[in-house]
Parts: sequence; structure tokens; C-alpha cells
Amino acid sequence: MSRRLVLFIALATLALLGAASAPWTLSPGGLAAAVTEHLQGRYGLSVAVSGRSTFALLPTPRVKFEEVTLSYPKHSLKAEGATLRGELRILPLFMGRIELSEIALNDARITAAAAALRGIDWARLFRDRMGETHARRLIVAASSIRWTDLPASGLSDLNLLVNWNGVGEPLHAVGSAVWRGERVAVDRASFDPVRLASDQLSPLALTLSVPAGRLSIQGEAQIGDDPRFTGQSLLSAASMRDFLRWSGIGLPFGSLMQAVAIEGDLSVNRRRISWPSVTVTLGSDTLEGTLAVRLDAERPVIAGTLAAERLNLSDFVQPLAQARAGSGSWSEEAINLTQVTGNDLDLRLSAMKAQLGRLHLGDMAASILVRPGRIEASLGRADFHEGTLKGRLALIAFEKGVDVKSQGLFDGVNIASFLSEIGQPRWITGSAQGQFALEGAGATPAEVVRQAQGRSTVTVKEGELVGIALNDAVKRVEKRPLSASLSWKGGRTPFDQVQAQLAISGGIGEIVDSRISTPTLSTSLHGKVSLPERGISMKVEVSPLTPSPPLAPAIVFDVSGGWDDIAITPDARSLIERSGAARPLLGVESAPFATAQ
Repeated sequence: MSRRLVLFIALATLALLGAASAPWTLSPGGLAAAVTEHLQGRYGLSVAVSGRSTFALLPTPRVKFEEVTLSYPKHSLKAEGATLRGELRILPLFMGRIELSEIALNDARITAAAAALRGIDWARLFRDRMGETHARRLIVAASSIRWTDLPASGLSDLNLLVNWNGVGEPLHAVGSAVWRGERVAVDRASFDPVRLASDQLSPLALTLSVPAGRLSIQGEAQIGDDPRFTGQSLLSAASMRDFLRWSGIGLPFGSLMQAVAIEGDLSVNRRRISWPSVTVTLGSDTLEGTLAVRLDAERPVIAGTLAAERLNLSDFVQPLAQARAGSGSWSEEAINLTQVTGNDLDLRLSAMKAQLGRLHLGDMAASILVRPGRIEASLGRADFHEGTLKGRLALIAFEKGVDVKSQGLFDGVNIASFLSEIGQPRWITGSAQGQFALEGAGATPAEVVRQAQGRSTVTVKEGELVGIALNDAVKRVEKRPLSASLSWKGGRTPFDQVQAQLAISGGIGEIVDSRISTPTLSTSLHGKVSLPERGISMKVEVSPLTPSPPLAPAIVFDVSGGWDDIAITPDARSLIERSGAARPLLGVESAPFATAQ
């Protein structure tokens, strides 16, 4: 064979390959019409092409249609302005038949109706076409979806790859799209479409991830009149607060949560989502128990019972700390329960060790109930500084603000240990017991405090007053009354019992029936406590315990100032009267607190 012939054959082959690889423009009839008829007959898609149509033979036979409009019956699905590419199976093509092995849709503006798609008889659709050969791969790229009946669920920058080898094989899909400004990735999706469409159980695996969290489920699913799923699930969020803000989902106290993970057995049906065995990770704490979401009520209701070895609830009591402004006064910002409510909640918690801000509890049993405009928190029992603590707090919204009700009961509490934990000086020791009931209403914390009503009783047994020796002070007063005011600090005063009662009205608490009982002294307390001003004005009258009570106390102490800066000073009037000095030298008492309005 001559060199010229070899060169000619090579050039001819290259020309044929180039011609086969190059796209050929198709006329409206012929191959183009055959492909559109195939899409209509095999998939039920109506195709309208307003742009260029081309065909290429290599590397695989393929067609391309520009400016395509695809539509599905009953206005359920429509794609406009798209570029449609289809790979043709070679053997059927040589036999004069059109069969697509791959369908790719680019730059499509897809409009869909969720209700119309749900109304399609998918079981019949799959059954009628079960014996036909379908494309094994679907690709959607750089497209968008707008839902006519779900306006907040539109997707942009949609990219999707679907592989399905046919009946008896699972469908696999991966992809991503932008929803509400964040990219949602389908890392894994797998199910049997024929089984699902036929109302049979199908294996299902799905993993979704977004910057704020991740969802993974694996098990068996069934759709139809009674859809359900059973299997395993994992839901995690690096910041539940950010995830809820992005997704628009309402969750009670969601704005106060950081990292959260929920993992366990999952069961889903029309009426309920439940985790019969679940592990909830809240920050660094792990809780175990049961969790469920009822879907058959007016609002979703989250219910559960969870237990933990250690549980830090400091983030959830943070709004209570914010009731005070930076200056130390009560906040004038409006109370807004909607920021921490969301859906309904009925949750029971228990923990061997629990923390609420500065407070530490042991063997805690608590519950929280959330309803529209209402929050109720109950502490059934907890170990608290060698004693026990119980309490209840309710916040109920009304037209002009929030009604706040609280009550509590404590017994056997080491009061010195408690004071140290909340950052206060250990000025008293002993075992404390008591109860309180307090309520108020208003639009702001400051207004609630100004309207406060209630009562409190505290009894401390077998302790000491630290920093003052009342016995020594009385002895010095008896000898040298005026000099006693110069050297009264220091020492301790043992007592059998301290009893204090506070009757609160209009934000002002009156100290009534209050006394300190010691073996040698008789001490009474009276005065007022201002909740709005966070201040105290009280007199402590001290006398020696004798068979015949004295007409006047041996010494009187003034206790006054703010709660964070209380001053205790001997009353000058009582010392001067004790010394027999002239009345012009008597001191002037401080003005009492005005009643809050």
C-alpha cells in the first residue's frame, strides 16, 4: 500500500470522526420529532423547542435542544428556558428506535405545584410503564425551582444527579441547591421508587447538610394514605439558634441553644414523630430518654422525658439575669415571650448534677411547659447546699404585658455556702428553711417589680452572725454608751434561731414579726425593703435577755443602702439617750422609702 493511500485513508478517517463529533443542526421533523415523541410517550413530558436543535454521533450519540419548555400534566411541573441534552442508546438507534440513556437539563426555570404532584397516581404510573426502558441518569444543573403553593420554599442554583438502573434497583441521588441564602447539600439519597409508588416498604437513606447543621436518616419508609418511617436518625446543629433563624422553624427556647445533637431510633407517621430511645447532646452535656413531636394538635407539641448525669441550664436562665440593666437597676425593656416559645413543649428533666447560672443543684427533677403566650417551669425537688429546694415559675402574657408568678420552698439549706456561691459575703451561718410567693404584672421587668405582691418567710437555726459580736456590743453600751459606736465591728454572735417575715405590697416589703433569738439577747427587726430601688431601711433593736424587759433597747443598729452595698451603723439616738446626753444632740433618722406606684 502506497504512502499516498495510507495518508488518504487517515485523512478520510479524521474527517469522518470530526463530522461525527461535530453537532449537526436538526430540522423540526425527523430525529428531533422522534426524540420529543419519545419524551412524551415514555415520560409524559410535553416538549416545545424554540431554539436550535443539534445531533452529534461521537463520543456517544446525543441530541441537544435549546430554549426548551417541558411540562407535565395538570400543571404540576413546568421547566422553561432550558437546554436539554439527551444521550441515545446505540443499539436501539441502529434499529430505528429512540431510547435515552441520560437526560440533562441546564439553566431551567422550573415551576412546580406540590399539591398537584401529590395528586398524581404514581403507583399506576410506574405500574403501566414497568416493562419499558428508561434513562438511567438524570442531571439538572444551574437551575431553579419556584413552588406555586409553597412560596417560601423556592430553590436556586439547583444541581442534581440521579442514577436508577431500573425496577428492583434502588435510586441514588446527590446534589445541592441554595435555599434562604444558604447551600443545602444532598450528600446521600437512596430509595426504591417502585416500592414507594406501590405503597410498599422501601429502604430509605437520606443525608442533608447545611452550614448550620446536618440531618441523616436510614431505615424503611412507606408513602400513600398512611405514610410512615422507622429507622435511625441523627440531627445535629453547631448552633441551634442560627439553624432555627435560617430555617424559620419555631422551637421553644431555640434562641437560647447552641450546639445540639439528637440521635436515636426514629418513628414517623402522620400524627407523630417519635424517638422511643434517644440521646440528646446539649453543648457538652448528654441526656438520654424519649422524645416526641405530636402533629395532630393545633400546633406541634414537643414532649419528652430526659435524664442526665450533668446538665448545664445556664443559657436557659440567661433572660432572667437580663431583667437587670447594666447599671444594676431593673430593665425597662419590654418582655417578649415569643422569642423563647415557638411550638408547644411538655418536657421533664432530671439530672444528678445541674447548674442554673451560679446555682448548683443535685438530684434535680424538673419540668417545663410551654403553650401560646405561657411558660411554666417547675422544680419538683433538688438537693441544694445540704438541704432541699422546690419551686415554680409561671409567665403568662396578656394584652399589656406579662403576669409573673413564682413560689418556692426550701429546707435545711446551708446558708453560708449558698451566700458564697452567689458571690455574697458569708455574714451568717446556719441551717435555713422558708418559703416565698411573689407575683407581679407589667410590660417590663421594672414594671413587674413595681407591682409586686407576696410574702416571704425565712428561718435560720443554730448559726452565727459573722462580723459583729452583739453580746460584746451590749456590754460596752452598758459601760460607755458613746464609745460603743467606735468599736462594735468584728467577732461573732451565736444564735438559736433567726426568723424574718416579709409582706410585700406595691413593690415594698415590710419586715414583720422578725427576731434573732440567742441565749442572752433579745433582738427584733423592723423596717422596709424596696424591690424597685433594690434597697433596705431596717432597724435592729438589741437588748439583754432579763426577767423584766427593759423599757428601751440597749443598742439599735441602722441597716440601710442598696442590696449590693448594705451599711450597718449603730443608731446615734439610742446611744445618746442611753448616755443621758441632751436632746439637741440627737441624730436625725433617715426618711423611709416611698411606696412604689
